[in-house]
Amino acid sequence: MKANEDVIKELVETGADISGEIAGSVIGGFIAGPVGMIIGGASGPILTRIFRKIGQEIKLRYISPREEIRIGASFAFAIHKLQDNLQNGSQIRTDQFFDANENDRSGSEEILEGIILGAQKEYEERKVKYLGNLYANICTNSKISREQANQLIKTINNLSYRQLCIIQLLKESKSDSLNPAKTDDFKIDQHDVMIEIRDMQHKGLLRIVWRFMLINDDSAPIPINDINITDSGLLFCETLSLDEIPKIELDELNKIINLK
Repeated sequence: MKANEDVIKELVETGADISGEIAGSVIGGFIAGPVGMIIGGASGPILTRIFRKIGQEIKLRYISPREEIRIGASFAFAIHKLQDNLQNGSQIRTDQFFDANENDRSGSEEILEGIILGAQKEYEERKVKYLGNLYANICTNSKISREQANQLIKTINNLSYRQLCIIQLLKESKSDSLNPAKTDDFKIDQHDVMIEIRDMQHKGLLRIVWRFMLINDDSAPIPINDINITDSGLLFCETLSLDEIPKIELDELNKIINLK
C-alpha cells in the first residue's frame, strides 16, 4: 500500500473474489484527485473519510486472507449501493448520523464497523452483499436510528441466507399479484423450512396466527395465510434490498415450498 488513501481501493480489489464485477465498477468510479473520493458531491469527503478510517483500522488487525476478502467485498457492495442510491435520487442523511461527539465515534463509523465485523465472520458469503446494502441504505434513510441500525445488524448476523430468501419470497407471495384462491388451504410442511420460519417469528420479522393447530405442536404444517410479515420484517427486507436476491435462487426455494 503506497499511501493511506489507497486502502479503500486495496480492500475493494481484495474482495473481488466475492463481489466480482462490482469491484471493478467501484474502482472505476473513484474520483481523481489528491484524496481519491469514492462518492461525488457534497457527501463525498465525509463518506470517503469514514471508509478510509475503518479500512486503516482493519489493516492494523490480524485477519485471515478469507476474512479480508469478505471485508473487501462488503466495502465494494456498500460503496456501489451508495453510488446507486445517489444516482437514483436518494440523499445522504443530514442528521447527526455522521457527527462525532467529544467522547464517542459517529453513528456512521459505529455502524460501518458493525457491518465489517459481521462480514468478516460470515461463512455464508452470499450474505455479504446484503450487509453492504444495509450500510448504504442506512446512510440514505434518516428514519433509521442508530439503535435500529444496530438491531438490523444483529438480526442479519443471526439469520441464514435461506431465511433471507424465505422472507423475500413470502413478501413477494403476499403481493397483489398472488392468486388468493391458491393459498386458501396451502400449508408449508417442510420441517426445516418451518423451523426457519418460526425462528424469524421469534425475531419479530414474521407473525404466525395459530388458528387450526395446538400452540405447542411444532410439527404441524403452517397455513400460508397464517403467516404475515411484520412492520419490522418489511423494514428488514427494504433496508437490506432483498429484492436484489437473484430470481433463480428464489425460484429454487419456491420449488421446495411452492409459495407462488
